[in-house]
Amino acid sequence: MATNIVYIGSKPVKKDTVCGTRLIFKRHEPIPVDDALAPRFLDFPTVWVKESQLEGVIERQKMLDKLAEEERLAAEEAAKKAEADANMVVIVEGEEVDLAKYSSKQLDTFVVAHELEIEGPKKPVDDYRKKVRDAFRTLTSKEGEE
Repeated sequence: MATNIVYIGSKPVKKDTVCGTRLIFKRHEPIPVDDALAPRFLDFPTVWVKESQLEGVIERQKMLDKLAEEERLAAEEAAKKAEADANMVVIVEGEEVDLAKYSSKQLDTFVVAHELEIEGPKKPVDDYRKKVRDAFRTLTSKEGEE
C-alpha cells in the first residue's frame, strides 16, 4: 500500500534526504510513498503532509502571506510617519527653512513673525519645535486652499 505525501516547503523541488528513497517531490504535487516510510516523512510537518491536508496548508500559507504583507505595509507606513515627524523643514516664501536648527529664541521670533498660535509650554524645545512646525504647516495649508 502507499500513502500520498506532498512536499510543502519553499523550494520548487525537494529530493528525499530523510528516508534515502531518492524520490523527487515537486512542490504541492502528491507522490505515493510506501506506508512504512510515510510516518518518517510526516515527522517533518513543515516539509511534508498527507495529500488530504494540502488544501488546509495552502489556505494557511495564503493567510500567513496576507498577514506578512499587511505587517510590511504597516511597517512602511510607520517608517514614513516617523520620517515625516522627524522632518523639521518648512517652506517659507518658496525657501526651505529647517526649524531643527532654530534655538528656542529663534522659534519665538518665527512664531511672532508668522502670527502662529502655539499652546502649551516651550520646554522641552524639541516638543515646542514640533508644535511650531505643525502650526506653520497648518497655516500654509489653509492659505493654499483659499
